[in-house]
Amino acid sequence: MALIALPAGIVLDALIERLAVPFDDGEDGEEEAPAIVTPFLHGEAGSLTVERGPERTWRRRLLVVVATVCLFAMAANRYEGGQLAVVSLYICALIICGATDLLTYRVPNMITYPAIAGAIAAGVFMPGADFLNVLFGGLLAGGVLLMPAIFTGGAGMGMGDVKLATFVGLAVGFTLVPPALLFMALGGGAVAAALLMSGLRKRGEPIPYAPFIVIGALVTLLWQGAAFASLT
Repeated sequence: MALIALPAGIVLDALIERLAVPFDDGEDGEEEAPAIVTPFLHGEAGSLTVERGPERTWRRRLLVVVATVCLFAMAANRYEGGQLAVVSLYICALIICGATDLLTYRVPNMITYPAIAGAIAAGVFMPGADFLNVLFGGLLAGGVLLMPAIFTGGAGMGMGDVKLATFVGLAVGFTLVPPALLFMALGGGAVAAALLMSGLRKRGEPIPYAPFIVIGALVTLLWQGAAFASLT
């Protein structure tokens, strides 16, 4: 799996580069998306952009490849056969969504929509899966994040985060959504507090939340299991 992860990590980095398209400044001084960016490809976006260059590219690529290798290896230690293949695909989707949100506050629909469809299919066809457990997991996780997304108008949490959380809920199932949400909240709260206390972020400034959804999902998948396989 580690050998498979090497080329997979390079492909994932290329997808991240393609999907994390920053905004260009418009004539009116506001940021606007390039004409080639479509809602299906890029989904909801915030206002953070990062400078790019060869040094940053290689650092990101190395980080993505190393993360992919480590996560694939851990998954191989916990799953086998068809379960391992599905969880590996889940990991790929999570890596892309977490990285694009960190780079440009984008959780791409091009990833979340197929991921949601794939998780539903896994709930139907994977041995050991309970479709109702899968369905209610998606509804619970997506519903929990939908409320703050509505009340904040997307300023604190966007619909891209809701779609990603829905995928996570479908992937881990209703019974494992609570620990996934707990890990998500603990990670997000700790990092947000550290950023505010250090002055790297001021109150009211956006903080990408998809990475914490990804962390909650990965910890749950690699420690407790998926909707079709319990590891405890």
